[in-house]
Parts: sequence; C-alpha cells; structure tokens
Amino acid sequence: MKVTEQQRHHLFVWFEEQMGQERAATMMDLIPPADADQLATKQDLVDFEARFGATMDAKLAILRSDLQRTLGTWIFASQAAVIAAIGVFTAIG
Repeated sequence: MKVTEQQRHHLFVWFEEQMGQERAATMMDLIPPADADQLATKQDLVDFEARFGATMDAKLAILRSDLQRTLGTWIFASQAAVIAAIGVFTAIG
C-alpha cells in the first residue's frame, strides 16, 4: 500500500499533537517518503525501539496509573453509595 503525502501530513499532525514538533519531525524522518517502496527492516525496528521504547513505556505507565486511580475512585464511590443506601433503608425500616 502506497502512502500519500496527505496521509503523511495527517500522521505528522497526530505525532506533533502527541509528542511535540521535534519528536514528530524525527518520526517523519524515520518513515520512508510516499514514493519509497522499501519495507522496514528488522534493524529499522530495533532502532525505533531504541529511540522511542522508553518514551512509550513511560506514557503507558502514566496511563496505567491514571486508570488505576480512576478505578479506585469508582470502587470507593460505589461502595459509599451502597453503604449510604443501606443506612437509609435501615433508618426507614
């Protein structure tokens, strides 16, 4: 599948929003131009992992932490609601 320049531009904009302009430019340098017909080599993948693996791991760790905090808050709130409901029904009954 050939990638058009418009698709490359959309990808650059997304990278820029996610990682900033400098990293987006680096990513685009790593991606072959639209007219390239070469596939990435194993070494290309190793190089990519070396450059961005730690950054991706850090972002995933932050997302995991946020998810755990949100889940903990939801569990606490739902348990508090159940206890409050039991208290109301006990007081009424």
